[in-house]
Amino acid sequence: MIKQSIITITTLGLLSVSVSAFDTAVCAGCHGKDFEKKALNVSKIVKDLSKEDIVKALKGYKDGSYGGAMKTVMQGQAKKLSDEDITAIATQIAGGDTKSEDANKTAEDANKTAEDTNKTAEKASK
Repeated sequence: MIKQSIITITTLGLLSVSVSAFDTAVCAGCHGKDFEKKALNVSKIVKDLSKEDIVKALKGYKDGSYGGAMKTVMQGQAKKLSDEDITAIATQIAGGDTKSEDANKTAEDANKTAEDTNKTAEKASK
């Protein structure tokens, strides 16, 4: 029973971490490693946008309601993204999100508790 609970807590912790860790490396080719470049020399500089503006732009590219003459380039990329992906990307670019940080802290705390419980169970079984 204890092992099953520990595995569940640990798994939930890993899920919390993986949800907030979206890889934006694919974006760097056009927007720059730190989102400091104008893609194709026409886009806005993404690092200067708020999280809300990034979400709005990506969702707009996805549904075709956002962008100028070159929007088809981003449409192809955005159509692949879920709403969760879009939020994760915007969070990563905009420098973090307290909800994600809180979730990661909770996961770390749960993992620590699981480790402590494991040690206590091991000592008790000896």
